[in-house]
Amino acid sequence: VKISGESETNNEMMKNMLLMISLAILFIYLIMVAQFQGLLSPFIVLLTIPLAFTGGLLGLLIAGEELSVMSMMGFLVLAGVGVNNGIVFVDYGVSQKDALVETGVTRMRPILMTALTTVLAMSTMVFSTDTSAQMSRGMAIVTIGGLLYATLMTLFIVPVFYDIFYRRKMKKIDLGDESNLMDEDK
Repeated sequence: VKISGESETNNEMMKNMLLMISLAILFIYLIMVAQFQGLLSPFIVLLTIPLAFTGGLLGLLIAGEELSVMSMMGFLVLAGVGVNNGIVFVDYGVSQKDALVETGVTRMRPILMTALTTVLAMSTMVFSTDTSAQMSRGMAIVTIGGLLYATLMTLFIVPVFYDIFYRRKMKKIDLGDESNLMDEDK
């Protein structure tokens, strides 16, 4: 049995989309490595991509849509747009728990506004009855679901991972014999 025709074309397009998404994630990581001048911060920001993809899949499930080439385009969009919120959060610079909380408070509005504008723009495709909009509905649903989920999770997950990975261990300092120090102070 050989699959051919439209099924073969769809399978080939899905493989190409997976390759493009993988390359997009790699390029995003490399650009962030150059920007942040380190390997760990970009990795933490990339943790928002699985969150965005989970939200996109949940969006498809809730809407009853199938995974299609157009919805895969939505995942490609999420790979780029989803890390935006993490970059905005991280770019402020965090080093301690207080800085994490302050970053969350001061950056929450820009993060929510970027996500909301994209969600509202995509919602026109979801609710449109136009035939061309119906074709791209899967992409819009993936983008909306992924952005909503990833935005909320970014505000919690990124600070937690920053705290875990950048926690400084307390160093034990040997002061020697404390009685000798007391004698020297006199």
